[in-house]
Amino acid sequence: MTDQIIVVTGAKILELAFNEFIKSSAGETAKKLTDEAFIKAGELRQKIVTWFKNKQDVKAEKAITAIQEQGSSEALNKLTTYLDDEMEAEQTLAQDLRQLAQQIINIQNISKEQVQFGDMKQANRDNAKGFQVQAHQIDRIGDDYTK
Repeated sequence: MTDQIIVVTGAKILELAFNEFIKSSAGETAKKLTDEAFIKAGELRQKIVTWFKNKQDVKAEKAITAIQEQGSSEALNKLTTYLDDEMEAEQTLAQDLRQLAQQIINIQNISKEQVQFGDMKQANRDNAKGFQVQAHQIDRIGDDYTK
């Protein structure tokens, strides 16, 4: 079995980093992050902001300001182009940003699983044949659907 390789694009990285600033068409903030993912998204955003500030990239800095102050989707599209160019030229930057973005995605996936299995009773068994899990949905205290 081969491991699936997931390439996180510049657009996805920026979505994770700046989603709190971009408004959806319904006028709500973009997808909510857990507290831990929110902190990591802040780290990701700071790496991007610092990168462009150190490069003194005026266009990218203007786009970042427009995103943060106005929630501009147009500015996000421009910043995506600038970031894609930088990630292509600077493999270390690309690797760092992708790694941090993947951590955020993993945190979100774990949170979704916890929500899905939050109200379940779980029995774990390992008879030297591999780890087995048996889970039952519990609707009310005392109800046990093991039939």
